[in-house]
Amino acid sequence: MTNTIKVMPNQSMPDVILQGCGTLEGGMQMMLENNMSISDYPDVGSVFIVDSIDKPLISSTEVLQYLKQNGIIIGTLDSDVAIRVEEVLKPVMQVSPRTSSLPSVTGLYEFDYMAAPGFINVYPIPHAYYPSNPTPPFNYITEERFIAGDMPDINLGIDIGGVGVPYMDSKQVIYNLIWITGRGFMLVWSDMGPGTKTLTFVDIKGNSAFAAPLIVLDNATQNLEEYLIAELLVEVVTVTHNTATLRLTRHHPPISHVDFVTHVMSWLGDASGGSADPLDPGNPDKTILVLQRGSYTFGVGTIYTNGSVTYPASAFTEVVEIT
Repeated sequence: MTNTIKVMPNQSMPDVILQGCGTLEGGMQMMLENNMSISDYPDVGSVFIVDSIDKPLISSTEVLQYLKQNGIIIGTLDSDVAIRVEEVLKPVMQVSPRTSSLPSVTGLYEFDYMAAPGFINVYPIPHAYYPSNPTPPFNYITEERFIAGDMPDINLGIDIGGVGVPYMDSKQVIYNLIWITGRGFMLVWSDMGPGTKTLTFVDIKGNSAFAAPLIVLDNATQNLEEYLIAELLVEVVTVTHNTATLRLTRHHPPISHVDFVTHVMSWLGDASGGSADPLDPGNPDKTILVLQRGSYTFGVGTIYTNGSVTYPASAFTEVVEIT
């Protein structure tokens, strides 16, 4: 009869050997039987053959009986050795009007594009990691001109009072967009091109992530009508000493205006290589990833449509480290 043992949480390979054989002398034989090394990290739940238990010279029935009678599970593995999953860069941004004056009076839409409370950067974001002209451009055009196929205007962040445009690690850029009369709303967005996505943040480890919303401004006031961008939840399902299984769930916040209600989300970056969630296999907004240690970029893109009109897209990415 072949004896087996299942690996329990916090068990190192020597712990598994002691749990199965009662002595470390059985380790060599046990590793040969399982094609493993004593220096390997056993995965929780994996099953090992323990034929050494039938060999008195390399096992101890007394120790095994003591462990069993007292319900002792040997688990000496340092928790720091286990895999850790952490969101290290997630640029969550928001639009804040800078004045309540009517754009028809000032001639401008005036707003700050700044970090929201959910912004995450575990590592610092230095000036040197950005180009000499760090002001990210926004495209903007009134809704009826966009539908007509007109080309949008482009605006960079501005210099207020001669102090210089804030670098992106200030997590805030000031914008003035020229107000134009017209029907519908003012649409403001990033063109998603390399180096122009608004904003792209890079930390000292070289992790890069961007936020590129579709911003909808009221045509007569400074009010923000819609800030259109999806959200992403990263959950740890299980971890071993070699891999982490993650569940990603994408979600778009409620949309109030009918023109943008119909939308389709897609996975971006490393998120696009997942499989269906076995607990919710028919849900396209969930995906399961089994990943080795490393740095990964997950993102979600969204396309908004209304009949035959396809509006500018929104997108974002975030960086997760598995260490």
